[in-house]
Amino acid sequence: MSDFVDRTAELDKYGEDDDSPRESDDELDGDTAAGGNHTSRRRNDSDNGDEGSVEDSSEEDEDDDEEEMAKVREGFIVDDDEEDEGVSDGERERRRRRRRKRRRKEMSEGAEDGLSRHLDDEELDEEDLDLVLENTGVNYRREEDRSSKRQKRIEDGLTDIFADEEKEDDDVQQATRRTVMDEFEGFIEEDEFSDEEPQRDLLADSRKPSKPGRGPAAIPGVDEEQVGEIFEIFGDGEEYAWALEAEEMEAAEEYDEAKPLTELKDVFEPSELAERMLTDEDNAIRAKDEPERFQIMRKAFATYELSEDEYVLEENWLVSEMVSRKSNWLIDHPDLDGPLRRAVRKVLEFLVKDQLEVPFIWQHRRDYLLHEHARDGAAAASDEFSAEPLLLQDDLWLILQLDIKFHSIVEKKHSADRLLKALGVKDSVFDDFLAHAETLQDYQDCWDYLQFRYSARIKDMAVTQPNGHTETEDGETNSNGATIHASVKRPNSKYTSFERIRSGNVYNIVRAFGITAEQFGLNFAEDQKLHFTEDPSDFPLDLADKYTQPDPQSLAPPLYDDSDAAFNAAKGMFAEEIFHDLQTRNFLRKKIIRALVRLNVYATEKGKKTIDETHPFYHFKYARNLEIKDILDDPETFLEILHAESQGLVDLRFKLFRFDAFFNKVLQNFLSDNVSDIATAWNNERKSVLRMAMDKLVLLMCREIREDLRTQCQTAVGLKCRAALLQRLDQAPYKPVGFELGTTPRVLAVSNGMGEPGKDATVCVFLDDQGRVLETMKLGDVRDESFRTNLVEIVKRRKPDVIGMAGFTVAANRLRKEILDVIANEALNVTADDDSGNEEPIKLVWVNDEVARLYQNSPRAMEEFAELAPLARYCIALARYMQSPLLEYAAMGSGIVSIEFHRLQTWLPQDLVRDMLDSAFIDMVNLVGVEINEAIKVPYVANLLQYVSGLGPRKASGMLKAIAAGANGYLNDRYELVTKQIAGKNIFMNCASFLRIPWEEQDAATAAYRNSEMTEILDSTRIHPEDYELARKMAADALELDEEDLVDLDNQGGVVAQLMDDDPEKLNELILEEYAEELLKNFNQRKRATLEMIKEELQRHYEELRKPFKVLTEEQVFTMLTGETEDTLAQGMVVPVNIRKVADRYLVARLACGIDGNVTAMEMTSRTDMPYPSALFYYGQTVRALIKHINYGTFQAELSLVEEAVEDALKHAVLPYGKKERDRDKWDEYEEDRDRATFAEKREKEQRAARVIKHRLFKPFSAKQAEEYLAPMQRGDLVIRPSSKGYDHIAITWKVAEGVYQHIAVLELEKDNDYSLGKALRVADSKYSDLDELIFMHVQAMARKVDEMMNSEKFQRGTMEDVERWLTTYTEANPRRSNYAFCLDTKNAGYFCLCFKAGLSSKVVMWPVKVIPNGYQLLNAIYPDVQQLCNGFKMQYAAKMQKKR
Repeated sequence: MSDFVDRTAELDKYGEDDDSPRESDDELDGDTAAGGNHTSRRRNDSDNGDEGSVEDSSEEDEDDDEEEMAKVREGFIVDDDEEDEGVSDGERERRRRRRRKRRRKEMSEGAEDGLSRHLDDEELDEEDLDLVLENTGVNYRREEDRSSKRQKRIEDGLTDIFADEEKEDDDVQQATRRTVMDEFEGFIEEDEFSDEEPQRDLLADSRKPSKPGRGPAAIPGVDEEQVGEIFEIFGDGEEYAWALEAEEMEAAEEYDEAKPLTELKDVFEPSELAERMLTDEDNAIRAKDEPERFQIMRKAFATYELSEDEYVLEENWLVSEMVSRKSNWLIDHPDLDGPLRRAVRKVLEFLVKDQLEVPFIWQHRRDYLLHEHARDGAAAASDEFSAEPLLLQDDLWLILQLDIKFHSIVEKKHSADRLLKALGVKDSVFDDFLAHAETLQDYQDCWDYLQFRYSARIKDMAVTQPNGHTETEDGETNSNGATIHASVKRPNSKYTSFERIRSGNVYNIVRAFGITAEQFGLNFAEDQKLHFTEDPSDFPLDLADKYTQPDPQSLAPPLYDDSDAAFNAAKGMFAEEIFHDLQTRNFLRKKIIRALVRLNVYATEKGKKTIDETHPFYHFKYARNLEIKDILDDPETFLEILHAESQGLVDLRFKLFRFDAFFNKVLQNFLSDNVSDIATAWNNERKSVLRMAMDKLVLLMCREIREDLRTQCQTAVGLKCRAALLQRLDQAPYKPVGFELGTTPRVLAVSNGMGEPGKDATVCVFLDDQGRVLETMKLGDVRDESFRTNLVEIVKRRKPDVIGMAGFTVAANRLRKEILDVIANEALNVTADDDSGNEEPIKLVWVNDEVARLYQNSPRAMEEFAELAPLARYCIALARYMQSPLLEYAAMGSGIVSIEFHRLQTWLPQDLVRDMLDSAFIDMVNLVGVEINEAIKVPYVANLLQYVSGLGPRKASGMLKAIAAGANGYLNDRYELVTKQIAGKNIFMNCASFLRIPWEEQDAATAAYRNSEMTEILDSTRIHPEDYELARKMAADALELDEEDLVDLDNQGGVVAQLMDDDPEKLNELILEEYAEELLKNFNQRKRATLEMIKEELQRHYEELRKPFKVLTEEQVFTMLTGETEDTLAQGMVVPVNIRKVADRYLVARLACGIDGNVTAMEMTSRTDMPYPSALFYYGQTVRALIKHINYGTFQAELSLVEEAVEDALKHAVLPYGKKERDRDKWDEYEEDRDRATFAEKREKEQRAARVIKHRLFKPFSAKQAEEYLAPMQRGDLVIRPSSKGYDHIAITWKVAEGVYQHIAVLELEKDNDYSLGKALRVADSKYSDLDELIFMHVQAMARKVDEMMNSEKFQRGTMEDVERWLTTYTEANPRRSNYAFCLDTKNAGYFCLCFKAGLSSKVVMWPVKVIPNGYQLLNAIYPDVQQLCNGFKMQYAAKMQKKR
């Protein structure tokens, strides 16, 4: 890329020989310069910079190049100069100066005589003069340049030359500050749009002949004294001529006109260019005056334009499709059938002929989407507008998709036409059907028909064509439905065997069936015998035998030697002809198959084992006889069926309802009516043929239906994703007290993350109403007074309008309580921004954090706030969400698909999901509009621009660059999009009204460059520029002004501004119905709804149309903090809970999701012998509890631990997917009961053969196998296995440490039989109700104690001998001190060794420490933790010593 810039720079500096003629430019950035010399925008930028600096020496050009390359390397362009790689700027500059010095010396030695003659003969030219004046500090401008610029101003239409000249001086001063990188900024941008124009402009500019200088006296602005000083110091300047000649010679050697310029694709990888959207295709999309999304959607088609006849066909087809899809709506509105059809045709015209996108049609062509009610009676007297919507916004998107689908159909039609034309045959059957074909399947049938009927000719054509290629055999289509024309050699075909039959004698057997496939197709389509079947005079096999005999007139052997083989081949041929018959396929597909087809789901062997009543797929495990309507009504179920099928759990099978009756009816139109043995024999064969053909046809149709249902169901779920995102986007910023809806609030966002006291900080972030992060603060621990002090201080100092909060756990709710308490006690209020001045407590609002969770660790967050902690970035995203949910979602870019909008979202094609989500953004962004000048300055806002009607990511970036590269870097009014050639006509029509330029921007800060003449008040409204005159007319009529008044108002900001200053409510007095009638009568424009919109916009500019900010419900907050929903945690469920507090009259337990549960004394137990709760319950105990009630607002649950209630709830648990009341016609209850009984019997047999326990950790291992299985696992892992002690025992093996495993014997009590698991389990003196409770309360509790011990500072790794040596060494170093340490007892699993040495002369003593659940046992004493164990050891040792004394 550096070569790319350098070479272009060289063209600017050197060019061709000075005497070469100047090439004219056809494309101009500005206007024509004086003397007919054309200068592009890029050249103007470069020339201005030179004039401002008055520096043109070769040496300084080298310096500029060096500065430019330094800047380029910091940006997007990569330096490829290997010579100077790794060299500092200073060293590189010194090297270049040394090279130039050597060249100067060589030139001076070799051209001394010529230089002397040159000094005598030539005067000082302009470039030499520039070099002479380089060090004088004199800043002048050539007179020729002045006159050239004056001429340019004149051609621009400017008349005040002198005033412009003063402005030009300012421009020159500004240009002196421009860097070389600034000059090339426009050049690089232009290169994205054209490869030829920049080169042509640069070559033309480089060939501009230099002009001779006029001597020192011609220097303007320099007096004689200064000129004299110049000559005294520098002479006449001719001594520098040798340097200029050397530079020119060097340039001539380096510049090769024939050598092409380096382009981006020569420097960067294609994948990188594609990622940055800088490929040739991307540049073509930017340049073309067509909506970017249209270009992307239509690029699959070689030619998108349709003929007039094809366009009429599309209209009719599209109307039929939309009427069919809105059939239910038409039932309720039968009188709107005609208006609906007209509306669909009009929308198609807008999309295809006018190149208008959906948002524009919805906003500015709304009148064609509505049916205005008849005005009679009171309605006629009022001006109230009432209309019935014919098409919704979703319908417009559907029409756009159907348009693409129709073009796919046309592509298929063209493929068939080309093939038929290439074959050079006339087929009346094909022509008749093609004339009435409508769907993609119809044209696919045509393609298949030609491939089968003329397969021999197609093969010959492929061989005889010069390239030896033809189109793909099946005319495959891509994802957009466009035909793929692959080049495939055709030496063979799948129809080869049929070709041989058709060309041989065996085909006479096919004719002998007495009816052709085409004739049967007509009979089938008309359901009557239009063509009758004739019987031959021979029996089938006798006739076949005739065509298996050798032909005496032919040397070729017969195709078949056996009559059975010959007849079967003929039957297959006839069945294939019926299968490919166009009428048969068409009638079966459109009239029969969809009404008769049924879907059945059968579980595989794997599915029968996997899908039980707790499995989410159980609700369709035995589904039978599902109709297409059932599938379309429940698209999620069909996608689940397909997903289960892909996992090998079920088989989806299609069948025809009452197929035998249907087949027999069709058969009557195929059989012969004759009565004879021969007729019966032939009818039996005809039945066999028809069965073969129908089986293939039904299989084909069912495959088509399957894919069609898949597409429709995926689209339906995709639309639900779109609707879910629209709900999130359709909310305005949080409304501050006393402000209008849409005002951006000042937000203080607070979060404590996971909320672990002492570990997670409580962080707050303040954002002002401009979205700037002004302050972040750690509030401290909520339990400390500093938290309250810091919170009060920042609220009173920053004065936020609202406090938003969220978190990752239920601990956030405890933080919320503390903040509410501070707000109430410290009187933290906000003042209403209205006349009342009322104060009210500041609001504390839960904020949806789905975006914030993804943002906090994203690359975007790291780029914006790398210095902040993730929790602070999380708070920033919360605050931004409150200020604008739309902006925050849009900033996610492609990461938006990471948010779950539907539970099946990941099963959809990601392109479909992205398109659906993009359409939601497009609808909402165009509803809200984009402040274009704000987007230029703020990339966060610029994220919205790509969703504006007519634009896309490529055109949006190009528009921002074009505006930023302008004179002031902003847009004064919407018309500048056209006048400054930023957008073409179509793009301007689509996007103009959605680019907002607020009138309120004319404040003191912008008054310097914005005034009433440069701005348009209507640019701050949703009114399209095409309706500006209509808006001014309405404003004038509302003010009751005449034409003379309008002339005066034009000099004061216009009539609309006057209306704003006067009273916009005067517009309500206008009778808009009369306006609409005049527009329809005189201009044939329907504008009634548009007039209503204009009135509303003139009264309230770009009024906020989104719904108010949605405050989360208690259930939504509960799900956000716990991850639980009503399906996963609800009343009546039995869940494990951990007891956190034991009191005399209640218990407090904690559920796995983090919420607290209360247990009253009545709900603790049904036992009457419990003296107090602590006798049965203790801290840390895990028990099963029944949920009686959940309070989602307080994050608390009411629980019951009563054994009978828990057991009863388990017996009568409502399984989410279990046996329910279902339609018997749609569910196979017999199969369900049989499978249940079969598996129960099988399970019993397996248990009799080998003890099996239904638990995830059960393994049929021996003790040794269990140890081998656990060897690579983590400490604390375990397996449950059979016990060698008998059927009343099981064993648990768990890993204590590396190489140490403990085997725990578990006694089973209250067993129903030998093979069932006991209802009670006992380990030593402890009793548990099930395996999960035993694992958690016994094994895992001991594992935690092992971890605690091994992490203690008193624990020594190694064997007991190693610890003894350590103690001995310690006492030798400290003779007067004693010490102790713990080590693992590798011989007795579950024990530690407490080794101690009382002094230097004492022996090392070992006491065993047993690990028990929730503690340690030392000499019959139990201690809950290591610290108390150590203290207990010291006390026991002291007591023993005391006894000895």
